[in-house]
Amino acid sequence: MFFQDDPSDSLYVVVSGSAKIFQTSEDGKERILKILKKGEAFGELAMIEGQARSASVQTLEPSEMLMLTRKDFQAFCDKHPAVLWMLLQAFAERLRRMNEDVLDMSFRDVPYRVLRVVSQLVERHGTSGPDGWHISTPLSSRDIASMVGSNAEVVSRLLDGYETDGLIKRDRTSWTVPDPKALNRALEYAGQ
Repeated sequence: MFFQDDPSDSLYVVVSGSAKIFQTSEDGKERILKILKKGEAFGELAMIEGQARSASVQTLEPSEMLMLTRKDFQAFCDKHPAVLWMLLQAFAERLRRMNEDVLDMSFRDVPYRVLRVVSQLVERHGTSGPDGWHISTPLSSRDIASMVGSNAEVVSRLLDGYETDGLIKRDRTSWTVPDPKALNRALEYAGQ
């Protein structure tokens, strides 16, 4: 969709599909900040500030996006000021999540961080089915490693172990968490 440091004058809304927001370090390492799903907006910070994009956004599957320019956004907000409150709530949620991520990266081990990300994916992207909760967003172990700030080999071994333990099931296009309560118990145990 766009790259970190690109100029900005618009925000986007995911109409269908999914995308990832990520930052790239000077040495080329990627850190996924968020997985976007249908109905979520992105790019609003840079649009409001009038600054360059602080992160890149890439679709994870065929997706449809709605683009709203800064000028159109301002006109819309003039007529519907309640939108600004929703935007403030989204900013507060993002700030709270960033604070939690900083604490996790500083004080939590990788197994906890991986389980927490899987739990968050179930919460945000999961749909209930007869054999558990499905996460249809296509994510690799490398993507999860990027989200938790670890290397792909460590995360892959952890995910293999969680699959052996029955906490998750993976295939090429989706994940299943058969028992979210068992996942949460494992998360609590890893947090101790």
